[in-house]
Amino acid sequence: MKKHYFLVFAAMICGLAFTSCSDDDDNEKIKPTFAVLTFEDSDWKGGQNYNYIGYNNWSSLIDDPQYGGSLLYPDKDDPNSVIYQWNDNGNTYLAHEFADAWDDKAYWGGGHAVSNYTGVDESGATSNQQLSIPVATGHNGSHNFCVHNGYESFPGVDLPTLFFSDNQTHIIDHMYVVNTSYVLNEMKKEGSAFVTGTDWLKIIATGYDENDEVTGTAEFYLAKDGDFVTDWTKFDLSPLGRVAKVTFNMDGSCQDDYGLATPAYFAYDDVKVIF
Repeated sequence: MKKHYFLVFAAMICGLAFTSCSDDDDNEKIKPTFAVLTFEDSDWKGGQNYNYIGYNNWSSLIDDPQYGGSLLYPDKDDPNSVIYQWNDNGNTYLAHEFADAWDDKAYWGGGHAVSNYTGVDESGATSNQQLSIPVATGHNGSHNFCVHNGYESFPGVDLPTLFFSDNQTHIIDHMYVVNTSYVLNEMKKEGSAFVTGTDWLKIIATGYDENDEVTGTAEFYLAKDGDFVTDWTKFDLSPLGRVAKVTFNMDGSCQDDYGLATPAYFAYDDVKVIF
């Protein structure tokens, strides 16, 4: 009888031990960690920005004037001029430098420029307000955001790109996007095919792995069927999967002999990265 009780007791102990080990395994499962690129000075983590611009914040990367300023349009003949760049080092590790499609280091060659020009009425907005949005703030009431400019004007052109400065692959889950004031003014002109619902404009994001192989694409319509994105809206980038970099192109139904005839801008903010 004593042997019988001992065997039962031993079995109970083994069962408890097995359960305990299973619980430990569950507890040890690493939950995905994430970070958000906000472009807010309070979230500044440092990086190559300091070496480039000499200040420890995002706001120092905002050019004035919006068009023709020395940050976005440096003197290409000046041997000391540096191409516009930024790096969210120590946070999302997302980084960017101008595509420089025209070999002059200027914003018109494609790029992502930090901005804080908000609440600009779309009516009458021109390229002189290229960094402006109609919304009163950045996403979630923030001060700063970023403005994309550029599209594939000819095959093989370098597109504006986000890449990871830690040389790792991560998941870019989403970002929030909105039309700029300038683009809205161009699309909403009286009698335009955008207003009648014929024309459309969209963003095309393409992910690449560490071997430069495409991981996936994601699209977002800024204008379609007579509707326009005029407030911050979530752009799901999770279909791209784990990426080393993402390129952003713009396409639309309004085309001319040079390609896309609609200004190729959109604003984005709060980019969530899952590690």
